Amino acid sequence: MANNTEQKKRVNFLKGFTEDASLMRLFFIMVVAFILMTIITKGKFVTGANISSMATQFPEIGILAIAVSITMLLGGINLSVVGIANLSGVFCCLTIIKLEPSIGTWPAIFVGLMVALVCGLVCGFLNGLLIAYIGIPAMLATLGSQEIFMGLGIGVTEGAAVFGTPDAFTFVGAGKFLGIPGPLVVFIIVVVIFTILLQKKKYGMELYLSGTSPKAARFSGIKNQKVIIMTHVLSGVLSSVAGIIIASRANSAKASYGSSYVLQCLIVAILGGINPNGGFGKVSGVVMAILTLQFLSSGFNMLRVDSYFKTFIWGALLVGAMILNYYGDRISENRKRRNAEKAIEKES
Repeated sequence: MANNTEQKKRVNFLKGFTEDASLMRLFFIMVVAFILMTIITKGKFVTGANISSMATQFPEIGILAIAVSITMLLGGINLSVVGIANLSGVFCCLTIIKLEPSIGTWPAIFVGLMVALVCGLVCGFLNGLLIAYIGIPAMLATLGSQEIFMGLGIGVTEGAAVFGTPDAFTFVGAGKFLGIPGPLVVFIIVVVIFTILLQKKKYGMELYLSGTSPKAARFSGIKNQKVIIMTHVLSGVLSSVAGIIIASRANSAKASYGSSYVLQCLIVAILGGINPNGGFGKVSGVVMAILTLQFLSSGFNMLRVDSYFKTFIWGALLVGAMILNYYGDRISENRKRRNAEKAIEKES
């Protein structure tokens, strides 16, 4: 019994060490990106105006990246986050415009926000049903639903942007709370909630176990289908939150906005240490990855790097992150195996 306890402690220690090593590597990359962009832009990168601009820009991508990451922890993916975000933004703006004359500005904004969140919840629930009960692979299900959500948004708006929301609606996307940009406040709240949810709550344990081994999770009494639906519902709601921020910042909405966001979300998730096969990754890694991506993006904008070349860089980053994680995992596995062999030798 004592030997089993010691072995469990040893495994937990090695797991923690591996995750910390991965996070330390990512922290190093983030710091290097910050220093590099500061040097290349000759100090313009660290001006107050640029830092404030970055604090307003990255939260929407960061929230979408968390929405993608939790589905990847399950061993799947959600490629419909941008479609959900845009559709939620469209319904939010249309609701506000429709109701403002009759019930007033702030009540209309409140109802519009609720409509957007419900839209995200319903879209996520539909994704979950397709994957959990019909058995469609997550990649195909969400790729198809992405087109459905985008098509629905285009159909409702006839392809045009939705304008005419009151200026008060910009309080989320462009306003400030105690001097802190509104999108950053929302992002911090999301990070705190999902860190607690994944690391401290029963749902997090079920998510990681289902992502690691669905069969083992089922034998331990976990209902995998319920976890899948819950995860995609949360992913959908997060997507709608990002959609609200996008619509609020621009004070308008469009069904085809943010075509490159899915690629950036994947880069953030993979770079942040989320295992595409499921069961491994932390929100803190995603946070450092989105900051790294924002540092690079902001620096490239200052250097007037061509948008097509930036697309090439994002693709190269995604491939590079996967290669880095692959070899990092191999090194970790070799270390675990050597430590296990040493432990067996000592016991024998």
